[in-house]
Amino acid sequence: MRLAMAAALGLLVGGPALAAEHVVTMAGQQYTPSELSAQPGDTIRFVNDDDTDHAVFVPTVGFGIDLGKQEPGQETVLSLARSGVLEVECVFHPDMLLTVAVQ
Repeated sequence: MRLAMAAALGLLVGGPALAAEHVVTMAGQQYTPSELSAQPGDTIRFVNDDDTDHAVFVPTVGFGIDLGKQEPGQETVLSLARSGVLEVECVFHPDMLLTVAVQ
């Protein structure tokens, strides 16, 4: 029924693209994947699969946000509102980086 409703509203074939959720895990002092392509309106769900704390911090001008510390097992979501390239860092692990191209 949902699919039929979406088709009737023009949200499928020929309509605007549906937002996607991208999952990024944090373990072993790495974001996985370390590079990601997305579109405005998409979200990134950060999952701490590690046994240590991590953080989600975006210092990129125009995208700056601090989602704070994530303890093991926690998840946070980052919404991507506009186009550009942003970098995500873990403030606890300086070599832990994720590059996101929003196009």
